Amino acid sequence: MQASGKRKIVAVVLGLALVVALGAFVISGDSGDPSIPDGAVAIVEDAPDGTITQDEYEANLRQAAFNLQLRELPAEDDPQLEQVEQSALSNSIQTRWVKGEAEERGITVSDRDIQTAFDQIVEEQLGGEKGYAQFLERSEVDGEPAFTEDDVRAVAELTAISDRLQAQALPDETPDVPDEDVELFYEANIEQFETPETRDVRVVLNPDAAEIDAAVEDLGDAPTPEDWDAAAKKYSTDEATKNQGGLRRAVAEGQNEPALDEAIFSAEPGEVVGPIEGESGSYVIQVEEVSEAATTPIEDVREQIVQTLQQGISQEAIISFRDAFIGKWTSRTFCQEDIAVDLCSNGPPPPEACAIDDSTERDAADPATLEAGCPAFAAPLSVVNPGTGGIFPGQQLPVLPQGPLKPPAPADAGLPGGALPIGPDGAPVAPTGAAPPAGTAPPAGSTAPPAGAP
Repeated sequence: MQASGKRKIVAVVLGLALVVALGAFVISGDSGDPSIPDGAVAIVEDAPDGTITQDEYEANLRQAAFNLQLRELPAEDDPQLEQVEQSALSNSIQTRWVKGEAEERGITVSDRDIQTAFDQIVEEQLGGEKGYAQFLERSEVDGEPAFTEDDVRAVAELTAISDRLQAQALPDETPDVPDEDVELFYEANIEQFETPETRDVRVVLNPDAAEIDAAVEDLGDAPTPEDWDAAAKKYSTDEATKNQGGLRRAVAEGQNEPALDEAIFSAEPGEVVGPIEGESGSYVIQVEEVSEAATTPIEDVREQIVQTLQQGISQEAIISFRDAFIGKWTSRTFCQEDIAVDLCSNGPPPPEACAIDDSTERDAADPATLEAGCPAFAAPLSVVNPGTGGIFPGQQLPVLPQGPLKPPAPADAGLPGGALPIGPDGAPVAPTGAAPPAGTAPPAGSTAPPAGAP
């Protein structure tokens, strides 16, 4: 049952970029995995308070359900239950990952930092003090509070820590770009800086070839613009140009049907050409002006290229930190088998790349699947340095690494209260489903009222 008048609390924190595949970093558990203590559901080694208790997990279940607009926890046979469970465990895990990383880097936050983050959450996400009070009053699942003031302050603390962690881990200086890389990028992407030849051409079109013959006769060998005005109005069926003397400006090769295209780009300027038989009818044309193809000099686009490469370098730094962060902390996280998620080193394995690669699977497979076959093997590619192989910082490799990719984590699988991570470009992700500021309309399609509404 969906709850009315409820608001999510969403802290935008560093967390994880869980929109990427985690499969490459999942390490299967073995006999050396630490055991989960009684009364706990997971442990994160080398993180502050690394044991995730059953009580904490159950409290996070209520928070995850609340953020899905639910008044009650889903039943065992409800498909939403798995999403709620994954979000609840992920919240606790990511909290410890962020705090553990901060501790290893010597990052601390003051009470003032936490209060600043708390005030920001109250004002920007909960509609001020009145909205905050209503939020606490209404955040109830199964008759128990989903969020207390302590929970909101915990989110504020995590937000403050994440801000400090992001500032330290990700470079904020503008990276230098060597002139050599600019030149290599320019040469490798020269088509971006080329302007094709275009032609201004006058055209009369008519599906009746006899009408075009008459237009050719009226125009003669050296028609004036006035002659074209008269001929277009009298003979042309092209509504777009018949009242403009048949003039089409800046026509590029390939924009017209083949017969007309060939005539336009083979005609000498001033030459009357026609009749031309095409798919849409007959034509007579005259090229008025030719704008030659040109290439923008590198100096005119150097600043643009530098900015592109700087963004790519920054993106690579973000990806590098994100991947190392996920890999390190996943390997330290162990969960109860029945609720393990991708963030656990003993989490579920990635789906099989090909489900018909042995006789048993083929016997049970849908015939259509057999016809489709398996994806072709794609050899993994190593990182390519700027200027080599046409790949530059921030550009995608032309071939994806071999192996299946795991689906992304649930949209609300963030930090406590459905907190979301930074996006792939390093910018904070906008709070999904968060309450808008007081007095503003909710997003299109939303059933939630504006923050502060009764």
